[in-house]
Amino acid sequence: MSRQLPSIELLQAFLTVAKTGNFGQAGEQLNLSQSAVSRQVAQLEARLEHRLFERHTRKIVLTAEGQSLVPVAEQVIGLLSDASHMLAAVGRSVSLRAHPTMAARWLIPRLTAFYRLHPHVTVSVDTVYHRFPDFAFESIDAMIAYGTATWPDFEALDLWEEELVPMCSPVLLEGTTAEEVLKTARLVDSSMDRLDWRRWEEYYPDSNGPDNAHLTFDTLESAIVAVKCGQGVALVDTVLARDELLTGQLIRVHSGSIITGGRYTLVYPKRVKRSSGFCEFLEWLEQEASANPRALLQ
Repeated sequence: MSRQLPSIELLQAFLTVAKTGNFGQAGEQLNLSQSAVSRQVAQLEARLEHRLFERHTRKIVLTAEGQSLVPVAEQVIGLLSDASHMLAAVGRSVSLRAHPTMAARWLIPRLTAFYRLHPHVTVSVDTVYHRFPDFAFESIDAMIAYGTATWPDFEALDLWEEELVPMCSPVLLEGTTAEEVLKTARLVDSSMDRLDWRRWEEYYPDSNGPDNAHLTFDTLESAIVAVKCGQGVALVDTVLARDELLTGQLIRVHSGSIITGGRYTLVYPKRVKRSSGFCEFLEWLEQEASANPRALLQ
């Protein structure tokens, strides 16, 4: 007598619980209630006639049978995802996740040139950058990540390494010097921890004044807007502020810079490299990354 195969929904629920270790968190990712996820896992256990999790008061743990099922379920879902990519080979849309400031200032303006070369491909971008996508479950092909992480389980294309320099509006320089501005102006922070200016003070301890006020934002774009409006001096990556530096909307006020170790990197699962649409996008992005992004600023 043949056994009915488990559905993809049951396998997806199992994998999500295995990765999160929590029915509630799994439900949030799947847009289901905690009880619904628990029922799906119970149905899968009944179908397979094996207990997949040990339920404890505060946590759940994979059994030996559950551990052996994880790679199988990942392969099944991955194969189905590959099949959907192949079926969508013509007129394909590439879906990216990216840091919002990087997307607005670097990626999206360059997509005009990409569309001239590949009018049949569209690129959609979401900026939920604080959460790395689960490529097996989400309709995301790749993420342009920022940080110092390495990506041994994925393909990765480095775009550029962050270099921060202090810059301000030319309004702040009227009737004074760049050196004096650094010692008296507000220091604009693009993160609540003020890490960049603390690093700057370590590298260039006498460049700031003893009593600079701070103006703090939680996004880089907000900090750049504040600086363009003459509200202070910010440490900004020269690639992201390229247009303002070239047009004179922002002025560099010190010859020093900080190499933070942070990088902008395209991260993607190996399987999407074969997909029509993404192949063209990847080839184009490799060419963009191979050019010196700071060439006109030197």
